[in-house]
Amino acid sequence: MIPNTERLVFRRQFIIGSRIFERDDWVHLPLDDRLFLSVHPDLQITQSFRQNSQLILLGYLIDPEHPDWSNEEILQDIHQQCSSFEQLLQGMDHCGGRWIILYKDGKQLKLFHDACGMRQVFYTVQPEGMWCASQASTLADHLGIELDENEDLQTFLHSPQYHHSENFWPGDGSPYCGIKHLTPNHYLDLHSGKTARYWPRARLQPIALREAVQQASNMLIGSMKAIANRSEVMLPVTAGWDSRILLAASRHVSSHVFYYISLHPGLKKDSTDVTIPSRLLARLGLPFHVLPSIEQLDGSFVSLNKQNTQMRDLAKSSIIYQHFLRSQGKVNITGNHSEIAREAYYDYHPKREVTGSFLAKHARLGKQPYVIDSFEHWSKGIRDAKEKWDINPLTLFEWEQISGNWGAIYVSEQDIAIDEFSPFNNRKLLITVLSVKHSYGLRNELYREMIREMWPETLQMPINPLPFPKLLKDLCKETLRGGLYYSYRVLQKGRGRGVRKRKEETT
Repeated sequence: MIPNTERLVFRRQFIIGSRIFERDDWVHLPLDDRLFLSVHPDLQITQSFRQNSQLILLGYLIDPEHPDWSNEEILQDIHQQCSSFEQLLQGMDHCGGRWIILYKDGKQLKLFHDACGMRQVFYTVQPEGMWCASQASTLADHLGIELDENEDLQTFLHSPQYHHSENFWPGDGSPYCGIKHLTPNHYLDLHSGKTARYWPRARLQPIALREAVQQASNMLIGSMKAIANRSEVMLPVTAGWDSRILLAASRHVSSHVFYYISLHPGLKKDSTDVTIPSRLLARLGLPFHVLPSIEQLDGSFVSLNKQNTQMRDLAKSSIIYQHFLRSQGKVNITGNHSEIAREAYYDYHPKREVTGSFLAKHARLGKQPYVIDSFEHWSKGIRDAKEKWDINPLTLFEWEQISGNWGAIYVSEQDIAIDEFSPFNNRKLLITVLSVKHSYGLRNELYREMIREMWPETLQMPINPLPFPKLLKDLCKETLRGGLYYSYRVLQKGRGRGVRKRKEETT
């Protein structure tokens, strides 16, 4: 039996609309004469006032340069330095955390969220006015909005590609008529209901390797100190790059971190992602906790969370229930979004045209018309990304469509149990790493140098080693595929220096 179920309904969520969302203990604020903000009691809310403007923060902010600062201190410092909405957008670049900012002055009411959109925003324009919420399903239930019966959309929802991709959603749509998802790097005008891209602003300025190592390392260390100052923290450690670099960044707060890995039906005790961190943490003299798998989820818990989110039937969903039982009050630190910085999961040729069809194939979603049309609509605004901003267009795809859609789902599913923090959910940090010019694999070398800078002893164990049979198989396959270049890639992977597909479980 799940206790206090009323408190768990829509946990850590918000709703903005033309009337108050009536639930016990929720906080209610008028935004103007047409819109009201309703906030669950477990979602932090912070306000800052100046003569001509107001900022409302939902969630939490992290300032790596001031790890001792609270939400209030960070928000007020930013507000004091920014006299317009445009300045505010740029002034938030250095902030990590998981948050939404509402900006209000005499004429404007606008909203935007953290760099990778981990504090999700869904919105719809109805005859009675504008509505926003943490979940599309929450809006649909509250407003009586029906599922979209579009034939292409329904075909996609019932396709094997949708199932095998863990319900990866393309574009800015949702399963419901007229409900949209706010894409990272975009803001929403709450008066007009329109969105606009605000980043990238200009071309990335190249940064030397050593300079990037120092800047990015300082930001990671500051982020780890800041979140450890706020609450009890836990960090899952695997054999991969992303958790290794966070382990290195946690050196100064290691005595306050609960290092662990959660077993589930897809991860066993003899897995490399268990054995390597177990040996590494032992060498570092730190406890490492291998949490047993939970074989069966409480049915009432599953039902409750399906009411809150689009909770999926996945092996790793048992980790959410495990957090609910054992991790209340803690913050879970993950390496999510590091994939953006490493540009880790694709090849790119500058003459390749980035179309909806190519992106659908790249995302392994087949030839579904709904997917192709959604990606085609998104790609129209970024096709000149390399020339205009000096950014690989597939980097923005990873950022806005994979991390910003697929990556955000699991975070919101966990809200019923635990809040999450990723130090890489920080625009300034991502810009710093992406500004290092590189040939194949250099960003992994950048990571290695950062780890060496922060805690060199964490390199005592290999990172993402490939077993010899797997190495040999991949080597033969890639040799046939593309000759020496792709064979070299496989050898780099075998040495733990190359890239691997998204398999690392950091949560």
